[in-house]
Amino acid sequence: MKNKNLFLHVCNIEIGKRLCFGLILVLLCLPLTVEAAPMGRIAYAVSGFNQKLGRLDFNLHMTTFTEDGDFKTTPLNQSGMYPAWGPKGDTLYFIQRADTLSHIFSININNPRNKTQLTPISGTYRFLAVSPNGKKLAFNGWTKDQPQQDNQVWVLDIATGEMEAVTAIPHFGRTFFFWGISWSPNSKQLAFSLERPGGLDQLYLLDLETQEIEILTEFNIDLYPVWSPDGQTILFRRWSREFDTMFTINVETRTVTPLFDVDKQTGYWTDWSFDGQSIIYSRWGAFFLHDLVTGKTEQLFEVDGSIFVISWWKHEILPVAPKQKLATTWGDVKRTLR
Repeated sequence: MKNKNLFLHVCNIEIGKRLCFGLILVLLCLPLTVEAAPMGRIAYAVSGFNQKLGRLDFNLHMTTFTEDGDFKTTPLNQSGMYPAWGPKGDTLYFIQRADTLSHIFSININNPRNKTQLTPISGTYRFLAVSPNGKKLAFNGWTKDQPQQDNQVWVLDIATGEMEAVTAIPHFGRTFFFWGISWSPNSKQLAFSLERPGGLDQLYLLDLETQEIEILTEFNIDLYPVWSPDGQTILFRRWSREFDTMFTINVETRTVTPLFDVDKQTGYWTDWSFDGQSIIYSRWGAFFLHDLVTGKTEQLFEVDGSIFVISWWKHEILPVAPKQKLATTWGDVKRTLR
């Protein structure tokens, strides 16, 4: 009887071990739900009254998400639009307009009052983007010596100050406007939106080595492309009569995936997180974080004014858990392509 009880005790221990091991395997196989949280810092322009100029203007701000789960917002004491981070996160590039003309400037965020002019000639410049290798700037526009119809994509070499038009898109006697520009992570391509005859805005890919242009989307009004950190997809906004929709498109397969619908005319600007798992976007004066894995959106914070362009420095990793956020599930408003 004693040997039998010992045998049963040993069997129970062995069964218990196997059950524990199986439970561990099950837990490891279960999908992990991780709350999206912003990390690093963002730069953006906010419309408001400029005391120095004595008029309404766009003023640059920076918000840093801190390790204790809070955030700190700092005015950079510069008027400007289209802010774009350099790859090291200490240099911010932007376009500043004086009267009807503009220049591209850079500032070091540790001494933001001192700015450096980068463009050798003034003009009308828009939609600034920094190459991921930090060597060049891309933007669109025309110089003061050109007619408005010569609106093209330009690339500026930061080290030499030389700028050249990398497109020669025919204008057919009228001005065509660009609506966003973004570098590929390997710094070899540009994605941009361009208005074409018929009222359509299509997405294009530009190979900077060959200067060949490829159509990415057609027969829609697609705006504000932003390349993902892994280079596989591009985030953009598609216009429709009732509402707009945020989409992604796979660069290789051309598969278009809807994310969520957005209200029209509410100042939406977007950028990717460093890991490509979430996007930050604005709606008037509020910032939101959309988790691409869970499909949920969290309101982060608000500013006094309307937000214009967001640039998220993607290389800083800070363990952050934002406070006082309003969660919204977008699953009810997602749409499938037909």
